[in-house]
Amino acid sequence: MSTLSTFSRFAKTGHTQPLHKDIKAAVVYTRVSGKEQYDKNLSLECQKKAIEEYAHRSGITIAGYFGGTYESAKTDGRKEFQRMLEFIKKNNGKVSHILVFMLDRFSRTGGGAIKLAEDLRNKYGVEVYAVAQPTDTSHPSGIFQQNIHFIFSQYDNELRKQRALTGMKEKFSRGIWIAKPPIGYDVVKMNGVRSIVVNGTGKKIRKAFVWKSEGMKNEQILEKLRSMGIPLAKQHLTKIFKNPFYCGLLSHAMLEGKIVEGTHEKLISQQLFLAVNEIHQSNPGYGVSHKKQQDDIPLKVFVRCSECNTPFTGYIVKAKNLWYYKCRTIGCKCNKSAKEMHAMFIKMLEGYNVKANLKEPLLKKLESKWNEINKESYELEASYKKQHSEVKAKIENIEEGYFVTKEMGKATYDKFFVRYTKELQEIEKQMSGLATGISNPIATLQGAVNLSLNLATEWASSDIGHKERLQKLVFPLGIVYNKKNKAFRTEKVNSVFCVIASLSSVSGRNEKRQTGVDSCLSPSVRQRRFELPCPLKALPPQSSASTSFAIAASLLLR
Repeated sequence: MSTLSTFSRFAKTGHTQPLHKDIKAAVVYTRVSGKEQYDKNLSLECQKKAIEEYAHRSGITIAGYFGGTYESAKTDGRKEFQRMLEFIKKNNGKVSHILVFMLDRFSRTGGGAIKLAEDLRNKYGVEVYAVAQPTDTSHPSGIFQQNIHFIFSQYDNELRKQRALTGMKEKFSRGIWIAKPPIGYDVVKMNGVRSIVVNGTGKKIRKAFVWKSEGMKNEQILEKLRSMGIPLAKQHLTKIFKNPFYCGLLSHAMLEGKIVEGTHEKLISQQLFLAVNEIHQSNPGYGVSHKKQQDDIPLKVFVRCSECNTPFTGYIVKAKNLWYYKCRTIGCKCNKSAKEMHAMFIKMLEGYNVKANLKEPLLKKLESKWNEINKESYELEASYKKQHSEVKAKIENIEEGYFVTKEMGKATYDKFFVRYTKELQEIEKQMSGLATGISNPIATLQGAVNLSLNLATEWASSDIGHKERLQKLVFPLGIVYNKKNKAFRTEKVNSVFCVIASLSSVSGRNEKRQTGVDSCLSPSVRQRRFELPCPLKALPPQSSASTSFAIAASLLLR
C-alpha cells in the first residue's frame, strides 16, 4: 500500500525565493540629494561609517559599494542605483542584504519603493535594511513597518515639492528668473546677490533682432551669426525671436498665462521685440530658404489680397512656362500674372525715384529732418558726455588719493570706487540707448539718395535677396493688391522715400506750370511743398523715424 511520501516527487513549491539564511553578504548604498552636499561631503562618510559598523557587529561581509554621489530619489532610474540592482541580479544567491543608512536613502517613490523591495525579497531573497531604522522584514509586521517608512518618505517629498513650487511661483511673480537663463545671458553673484546680465554672445544676438527688423531673412541671419562664432539651428533662432525674456519680460508655465516685468537686464527694447514678431506673424514663410524657382516670384508673401488680407503665393503654368501670383484663401480667385504684377510694382517704385537735379536739395532736406528728429538725443548725448567726464575725473582723484598720495584708506576707496563705477556704467548704458545711432548719418543719407536715383531699375536687375530687402525697405509693412481696381496700395512708406515722393510731385507740377527747376527750390515753395506727407514731427526723438533713416544704408550692403 502506497504512502503519501511516495507522491512527494509530485509536490510543488512556492514561487517565493527563500531568504539566504546561511549567507551574510551585503551591498552598501549611500547617496546625498544635491551636488552642494556632495561637494562638501555632507553625510556620505557618516552614512558609510554607520553601515560598516553595523555590518561588522552583525558579521555581514560587504560585497560592494554603490552610490557615494548625489542622486535624487524621486525616481528609481538613478545610474548608481541601477548599477547596484544589476550587480544583485548577476550575483543571485550571493547577496542577502542592501544596507542603507535610512530608507529614504534607498527610495522616495512610495508605492514604487514598496514594489521594488517586495521583488528583491521574493525574486532574489534580498532584504533592504536601514541601520538607523531597523525592521525585521522576515514577518508581515516588519514589512508593514518598512512600507510605512517608504510612504512617509514619499509624503515628505511631496510636501517639499509643494513648498519649493510655492517659493518658485512667488519669485517668478516678482520678476525674478530662477531657472537657467537663455543663450546670451550669464548668472553672476556679487556680494551674495544673484544677477542675470547680458554677455558677449547676447550682444551679438541683439544684432540679430535688428537685422530681422530690417527685413533680413533667417538664413542670412544664421550665416552672419555663424561667422561671428554663434552656430544656431533655425528652430533655435525662431525661439529666440519669440522669447520675451530678451525684452525684459518673464513668461513661464508657473505664471499661468501671465506676463510680468523681469528684474534682469534687457537685451532689446519691447518695441523692437514686437516689430520682429510682427514680421513673423504677417509673413508665415519668413526665414525659409529660397528654392531656385522662387526667384521668379519675389513679391510672394510681400503682397497681400485686399479682400481677405492674406499673403499671395505663387505657382507656374508649366505648359506656358508662366508664373502667376494668387491669394492663398480658397475661393478668393484673386490671380495675377507675375509679369504684369512686376511691371505694376516697377511703375510704383518709379514714383520714388529722385531726379538727378533734385539730389542736392533732397539731401539737405533729409539732413535737416534727421537733425530735427534727433535734436533732443544730441542734447542728451552732450549732457551724458559731460557727466561721463566728471565721473571719470572723480575716479582718477580717488585713485590718486589711494595709490599715490596715500591720503585715502582702502575702505573709503572701495566705497567710492563702487559708487562711481556704477554711475559710469549707468551713464554709458543711457548713451548706448540714444537714437543718434549711426556713426556717419550724412554718408548714410547720401547712400539712400544715390540708391533712389534709379530705384526701379535697381529692383528689376537685382537677385531675389536684394529685391526682397529693397521692397521691404521702401514698404516696411508690404503692399496690398486690389483686384477690382487692379492697383496697389500701401499702409506705410519709409520716411526717406516719403520725402522723395513729395519732392517728385513738386517737380512734376513745375514741369507743367513753371519754366524751370529753380522755382521749386525757392524758399517759399520749399516751405509750402517740401513738408513730409508722413507725420514725422509728431514722432518722439527716439522713435522709429530715425531707425528708418538708418535702415536706408543697410540695403547698400549686398
